[in-house]
Amino acid sequence: MMGRRLVFSLGAALLVAFGPVRALGVQADPLAEPVEAREPAPLAPAEPSPLSPADFPAAGDPGLADLPPERPAATELDAAPAPMTRPFQAVDPLQDEDVERAQAPAPAPAAPAAPPAAGDGGFMLPLDRIPLGRHEVVVDVEVQAPAEMNKMKPATAVIIVANTGSSDAFDVVVRDELPAGLKFISSTVPPDSKEMAEKGLLTWTLGTLAAGASKRIPLQVEPTQAVHMDHAATVSFRAGSKARTLVREPRLKVEVVQAPSVAKQLKGKTVEYRISVTNTGDGPARDIMVLAKLSPGLRHESLARSEDNSLEHPIDVLGPGDRYDLPTLTVDASQGGPQTCVVTAKSADVVFAETDALVKCDVDVVEPKIKIDLAVPEKRYTDTVGQYAVTVENPGTAPARNVMVSVALPLSGRLVATPPEAVFDRKTQRLVWTIAELPPTNDPGNPAAKPRVLPFEVRLGDVGFYEVTAEAKADGVAVERQKRSTDVQGMADLDVIVFERKRVVDEGGETMFLIKLHNYGKKEAAEVAVEALLSKNLQPTEISGGPEGKSGMKPEDRGVRVFFPKIDRIGPGATMVLGVKVNAAAVGDGIGTCEVDVKQADATAAVLKGMANVKVTQGRRSAAAVEPDVK
Repeated sequence: MMGRRLVFSLGAALLVAFGPVRALGVQADPLAEPVEAREPAPLAPAEPSPLSPADFPAAGDPGLADLPPERPAATELDAAPAPMTRPFQAVDPLQDEDVERAQAPAPAPAAPAAPPAAGDGGFMLPLDRIPLGRHEVVVDVEVQAPAEMNKMKPATAVIIVANTGSSDAFDVVVRDELPAGLKFISSTVPPDSKEMAEKGLLTWTLGTLAAGASKRIPLQVEPTQAVHMDHAATVSFRAGSKARTLVREPRLKVEVVQAPSVAKQLKGKTVEYRISVTNTGDGPARDIMVLAKLSPGLRHESLARSEDNSLEHPIDVLGPGDRYDLPTLTVDASQGGPQTCVVTAKSADVVFAETDALVKCDVDVVEPKIKIDLAVPEKRYTDTVGQYAVTVENPGTAPARNVMVSVALPLSGRLVATPPEAVFDRKTQRLVWTIAELPPTNDPGNPAAKPRVLPFEVRLGDVGFYEVTAEAKADGVAVERQKRSTDVQGMADLDVIVFERKRVVDEGGETMFLIKLHNYGKKEAAEVAVEALLSKNLQPTEISGGPEGKSGMKPEDRGVRVFFPKIDRIGPGATMVLGVKVNAAAVGDGIGTCEVDVKQADATAAVLKGMANVKVTQGRRSAAAVEPDVK
């Protein structure tokens, strides 16, 4: 019996899963260069069978010997791979005329694909099974079946799978979905699932198919319908390639030595950084960039106008173990407070590791400072003593040396006494203190770390603002200056004197009390009210002096109170005299008094009091009148 060979393209069956493929094989290396395509060898024409359908042999029948000989089994891995019979080809399945001709009569309807075998969905193979370099894996599948069959009569078909490539094909799976009307009977190579085979879905998991090896799968089938049918099989496999690479790891380590080593520096001095970079890895590091980032308080001469305040230094290459010392970086400590210099080294060849390739150096820039506070009385009267004091302290972080504090006094004031530890220059009216060293106020370990209070006293003179200027300076510290003033006001210094015209007056006689008001101050006395209380033995008869206005009298238990017209003002140095004329009355105790009270508009001014008295005596007339009648 002559069989008819039908060649199927593996790629056509895997078009959905793996993309475009080619007839008669699959190229496993997607990066391989395409091989020039050539026309496939024409299939031998089918010979007419001289036998009737009943003459087709059953399974195991010697008639199967007419089929092509079986190729070496895929399990024979020890056999040397057969030489390639043809070069790798990239042929479009749509141009395979033999396949088109075999499928032309009655194409079978599309059916769902068979389920993948276990382990078929992965993509990664064990590395020890993958060869190095570029390889080709070309797997052919061929279905051989009689050109004619008789209904309900067994017939034999053979599926041949061959690896014609140069490398093994892994996880080879053959799938055969029998067309409608064709029933599976048996196979010398049992399918994976008997249950699925009964449904016409045949799957064989062949494992690894070595390069140049092939596998034959004979199977016995029985047609159940008298129709034209196509019997097709597909094959899937996996292939791979690997490359070997030695991975090296260059590493950069930055070291920075700071001078001075103590993390403190005086403002205005310099700080030095000695930077080195070492490749501690096992591969070269190229195009290294070392970056030094300075805080605002550190300045380099080349960065006078730079806002970034950073410096860069390139290194071409550092081999494993190589070390590079950069030029010493010298910067100025231009501002006080905590300052930093952050150094990093980076290269495109190196994975940046902050623990090794970044170093942060801290320096505390200390500086002395001077702060003064001038305390003055806000308001004083003329010819009084004002208490003044200058408080000087160092709010900085370093001792202030050669501190000089001076106070300029106006000519309108007079220094009461020169304070201890001070010098007063009368020509310049300047009071000066000198302090050799003033420690920072915030230094708890130093008992002298506290503000210094420098007091002095000034006797104030003319009315006006008495302005005092204080200033302090020290080595390396700008001058601190402060100005304060005292409002020197005039004070009404009013005095009252009461005296009588006669020291002795006879009963019934007349005398006058005079009230003298004098302002010794430098401010007028305003709204001065004067009252006089006369004893009972004195009777007022006339009020004189003072401004024009209404005066009055008012009897009291102790005598008569006299009210003088209110005086609007008594200027500085001015004097005003008031008078009250009285008649002496009953002798009584013989003493007549005039008590005077003076009040001012200034509520703070005390009530002024004055008093004068006269002796009232008995005159001749009055004495004769009271003499007893002597008989």
